[in-house]
Amino acid sequence: MTIAAVICEYNPFHNGHKYQLDMIRKKLNADYIICIMSGDYVQRGEPAIFSKEIRTRWALENGADLVLQLPIAYATGSADLFATGAVSILNRLNCVDYLCFGSECGDIDTLCICAEKLLTEGQVGSEGIRALMKQGNTFAKSRYLLFPEFEMLLQYSNNVLALEYIMALMRTNSSIKPYTIKREGADYDDTTINSDEKYLSATAIRKAFMDKETEKIKPFVPYNPDTIGQKPVFMNDYSGEMFYCLLTKQDTIHEHLETSEDLTKRMISELYSFTDLTSYIDHIKAKNYTFTRISRTLLHILLGIKGSNTMYKEMIKHVTHVKVLGFKESSKDLLTIISDKSTITLMTKVPGIYETLNSVTKSVVDDEVFASSLYGVKCGNVTHEFSKQIILVK
Repeated sequence: MTIAAVICEYNPFHNGHKYQLDMIRKKLNADYIICIMSGDYVQRGEPAIFSKEIRTRWALENGADLVLQLPIAYATGSADLFATGAVSILNRLNCVDYLCFGSECGDIDTLCICAEKLLTEGQVGSEGIRALMKQGNTFAKSRYLLFPEFEMLLQYSNNVLALEYIMALMRTNSSIKPYTIKREGADYDDTTINSDEKYLSATAIRKAFMDKETEKIKPFVPYNPDTIGQKPVFMNDYSGEMFYCLLTKQDTIHEHLETSEDLTKRMISELYSFTDLTSYIDHIKAKNYTFTRISRTLLHILLGIKGSNTMYKEMIKHVTHVKVLGFKESSKDLLTIISDKSTITLMTKVPGIYETLNSVTKSVVDDEVFASSLYGVKCGNVTHEFSKQIILVK
């Protein structure tokens, strides 16, 4: 039996994602595909455009067998933390054969060679990276300046995330084998809708929803974008809450995940020019602070996610349960396999077991309840996290 896994956001799900799941099934002859997916907020530091329940259903209807939730601190963390959290959970399932991911490169050998180099010499604390960052370069730019032979590889978003997955597997001496599928269609951050492309980027699809041009994306998604049943949620929907949060948390901003002393000063100095969230981030943006880095930090402040990357990397080892978002009826054998082999428990109903959870797992659940409640107000579905039903697809 072959079990494959995908770490994903599906923000939103589109035909490129379906292609990837189909190729995993075909190329690896996978019996089951497990998705570990971000919840209502994503790694770009934004709310997901549609709820985790809707995105789970799309995944299950288009090739996935089981969808698990990546805890929110990892789902909204740096690429390193995102990969570390997801790989840690997959390792503890003790049944995953392959971790599959898209990449612009499409060459797993080249990606593994680069990952090994980055693992030894390309970390934040390494001498060469530190020196380049002191010159005002971002961490991402410092890496390809230090390793010019991998510059083209490190310029592309999916390659970079693929490298983080491979490094997370290497760091944990994982038995899970990495497997990549070459990305097809438009670039990751391409906002244009080109009818000649077979696959659009999720960025272009989100923009179409924002511009109310859903007719244009119908050929590129495996569902009707006009009958989703939830209004899309965007970053600026949180502008009022974010402004209030910054006003009232000025003394504790520095305590939150991915915040630095310099970035805290920049946030406070620009606070009274705040009109909406995206323009505020544009004011703060600098050579060494990208839009995405700032938006992630602001989201952590809004959601009250405090601590350091190091702390969260240690915490994930002590999380005892992972939430099931949904599964196919035909995948019951997979659930049995996981139940028999896993050292992390699949959590289907929270209320009945909440008091038995350890303090770390409780804090993960509490963070999710708060974040989910805030998201529910924005998407028009205020259902308590404990009352939500698992998505079951026949």
